[in-house]
Amino acid sequence: MDWIAGLVLGVVQGVAEWLPISSKTQVMFASMWLLGLDPGVAYSLGLFLEAASVLAALIYFRHIYATALRGFLGHPEGRRWLAYFVMTTAVTGAVGVPLYVAVRKSMPAGAAGWLMAALGVAVMLNAFLLSRAKRAAGLKDFREITLRDMALVGLAQAIAVLPGVSRSGATTTTLLLLGYKPEEAFKASFALVPIAGLGAAVLSYAAEGGAVATATAALAMAVGVAVSLATIEALLRFAKSGRAALVNAVVGLIAVAGGLAALIRPV
Repeated sequence: MDWIAGLVLGVVQGVAEWLPISSKTQVMFASMWLLGLDPGVAYSLGLFLEAASVLAALIYFRHIYATALRGFLGHPEGRRWLAYFVMTTAVTGAVGVPLYVAVRKSMPAGAAGWLMAALGVAVMLNAFLLSRAKRAAGLKDFREITLRDMALVGLAQAIAVLPGVSRSGATTTTLLLLGYKPEEAFKASFALVPIAGLGAAVLSYAAEGGAVATATAALAMAVGVAVSLATIEALLRFAKSGRAALVNAVVGLIAVAGGLAALIRPV
């Protein structure tokens, strides 16, 4: 086992997953450098390590998943969360699986970097409009989410299989652009991680098997869970600060930086 690589990859996964930068791309570059993996296997490892994020989200947002289960019994808020999970997952699966197969062969990192940067610019513009109009008090709560918004979030999540596009970045920025409060956007985005992340981990294991399921990867997952829990807490505190324009600006700036990083370091 490569202890140093496992620790580094775990920290990278645990921080990058929740920021609008692509965790799989950062893990991909780090594993190519630390472990000498070829780009295809390194890309799959980045997806495989999302299992760490799955475990962290299940721990942190356990109350949301419990509420969603009560939706089967007719609980109003639970039904809303249940519909959100079903709709986003259906759209993500329909678009994301064939996209993953195509990406696994061609790896179009540059184009994806432009997409992430464009999303970031849009959110920064949204921040400017918020600061000028001072309409933060009128932003939406999750209880106002529509089926159209759910489908758009699912589409954003599907596009995130591309190297250079952050899943949390794409979904969070989409929710912010749809007019949701920052804390609601972060929470709704992060709550999707178990479904999307588990799917990504299964797909990557099916493609690579033992090449990604190694002792080093197991260490990276353990570290990733611990770092993820701390990162989620810090980001939600920031989102709840009441400074909607500032949150939009910071998220947009990081998204642009992540997109440009993918362009500078294409695969």
